[in-house]
Amino acid sequence: MKQIYAVLDIGSATIKLLVGETVSANINILFTKKMASHGIRKGIIEDVDAVAADIRKIVDEASAELGAPINAVALTLPSRGAHIYQGDGITKVNSDNDRIGVDDIIRTLKLSRRFALDKTEEIVSVVPVMYYLDTRRMDTIPLGMKTASLKVESMMITLKKKLFYSYLMAIEKAGLDLLDVTINAYSSALEAFDAACLQDGAILIDVGFDATSVALFEGGYLKYLAQVPVGGYDLTKAVALAWMIDMATAEKYKVKYGTCEDAVGEEDVIHTTKYGNDIKNYTQYDLSSLMQKAVNELMEVIKTKIDVIHDGRDYEIVIVGGGAELPGFERIASARLGTKVTCYRPQTIGGRDMALTSCLGMMYYLDDRKELNGEDRVSMILPELSNTIGVRLKGLTKNKEEKKKKEDDSDGRIKKIVNSFFTEE
Repeated sequence: MKQIYAVLDIGSATIKLLVGETVSANINILFTKKMASHGIRKGIIEDVDAVAADIRKIVDEASAELGAPINAVALTLPSRGAHIYQGDGITKVNSDNDRIGVDDIIRTLKLSRRFALDKTEEIVSVVPVMYYLDTRRMDTIPLGMKTASLKVESMMITLKKKLFYSYLMAIEKAGLDLLDVTINAYSSALEAFDAACLQDGAILIDVGFDATSVALFEGGYLKYLAQVPVGGYDLTKAVALAWMIDMATAEKYKVKYGTCEDAVGEEDVIHTTKYGNDIKNYTQYDLSSLMQKAVNELMEVIKTKIDVIHDGRDYEIVIVGGGAELPGFERIASARLGTKVTCYRPQTIGGRDMALTSCLGMMYYLDDRKELNGEDRVSMILPELSNTIGVRLKGLTKNKEEKKKKEDDSDGRIKKIVNSFFTEE
């Protein structure tokens, strides 16, 4: 059966859906869609019904185009307030002939999460990093290998329960099952970096709508994660304030004409503002000057987080996220941080959008975990092989996730979902 997954990334400004088919280490994009989101502010859901309606709308559109219903989705969550823990578990292998089976790995991962956890937090991801057998260690799932005991070192990602449960409730209200979940910082890294970078050390900067995350990866772990309350919204705000226009118009100008390049025409008037009897014409050059200053200020705030982990090493630094979709952004970022910075744009046809980096990385996350989740856990089944082939023509392959009573009932359903991800039972 083909591994077809639907991945949702629900942000404060937009909701993104990517449906793709995994074939070995490749991804064939079958459908992508990005639309405005509602009911979310600063990564926190304020109106679950509005978010559920957005999810249902975008999923129904994909189902109609692909000719089959999407029944389950994977979810990438905001990194805001996430914490990272390291743990390990060891167990005796109980499978026939001492060969490692899926149950042995799941049992060991459960043991690795036995540590003191704040009552306000919930584990959303348990990521195996290194496996230790009797005589060797490896970073890939050792299914079928022979050993008397198995030890797994793992990374655990937690979020505040209130935030996590609200997203799960929105998925449930939309009538969908949940395949798997992780945070944007981790899934984006799986797309933007290769395995060597994640081992040797790399920094990922994810510029979102109203917040930016800074993440350090090393030794296969997410070692450091910080948030700053600035993002693409602040670039738009800079235009709105300077030109005395509304945010919607400023956003339109930023998207259509925005750049951080110097070589832009001073004669290209894009907006005119009246100041009493005076008229002021604003050109693309003026917009570029505003963007350069705003990006410089954005990177200055981000630099304070990077300085915390600076140890003299030259880490590869990559910027992702829709908030960084401006020509010349990386030049300003490199100058402010004092080192080479790259803005990463996915190269998968049909997914060449910086805002889709997290969704593409989640596809790899799901593919890596299909032995643990079960290969039959997919988002949809296309009715005919010919249908799949026809859809694939749209994208090419890239080589290489009462009120009190109602609340109580809802909490019960949410806990069932949570318990499906590496619970103690």
